[in-house]
Amino acid sequence: MSTRGTSWIAPGLALLMLAGLTTLHVVERDTSGGVQQYMERAGQRIDEVPLHIGRFIGQTATVAPQVEALLEPNRILQRRYIDPYTSEPDDWFSMVIVHCDYAKAMYGHYPPNCYPRAGWTESVTAKDVVVRAGDTTIPARVYQYTKETGLIPERQNILSFFVVPSAPGRFGADDRMVDMASRTAATDKLGAAQVQILTPASMSDERRAAIWAEALEAIAPVLDTIAEGA
Repeated sequence: MSTRGTSWIAPGLALLMLAGLTTLHVVERDTSGGVQQYMERAGQRIDEVPLHIGRFIGQTATVAPQVEALLEPNRILQRRYIDPYTSEPDDWFSMVIVHCDYAKAMYGHYPPNCYPRAGWTESVTAKDVVVRAGDTTIPARVYQYTKETGLIPERQNILSFFVVPSAPGRFGADDRMVDMASRTAATDKLGAAQVQILTPASMSDERRAAIWAEALEAIAPVLDTIAEGA
């Protein structure tokens, strides 16, 4: 089977694997008023991410119980989108959205830390890009990783960014803003999220840009809700 098979699950889960190497601080959860209501709104928005985006249909993956136990996330969405009407094996994308109740739980969980630990090698130098979701401009970073899985190496292109409601810009390409948010209880408890959109590296830049645009438009309500904070 081509890359449309079950191997797609590994890249998305790699985002979370570093959780086992991070010391998670036990903090009493704030269930009062605005913060709790904000977490519920954000979780509901993630639950509402459509299974149909353009001509693609999503297939949801089950998140490993140990990942749930380590991160204690508000929500994790991990989904593969395929075009059921195409014969092109590389016309697909995957989406990962992880929203944590506490910013510190998200610190360190981004491609340069997670993918190499899962056996992936950076094959192209990462570059910064600016994308849009609705009316929002988002600074993001694009990575490319390769993994030897047989006769033909598997190559993934990853668009990645963070959403941190307590950070000045709310959106950012690396986890420095997560680090800053995690340093005080007031900002830490507003949480943080990471979004990844994965495509095959063999896909044309034009096709990839079109998929990013469709996917980001579909999740714009999620991003707006997370960014607004409590």
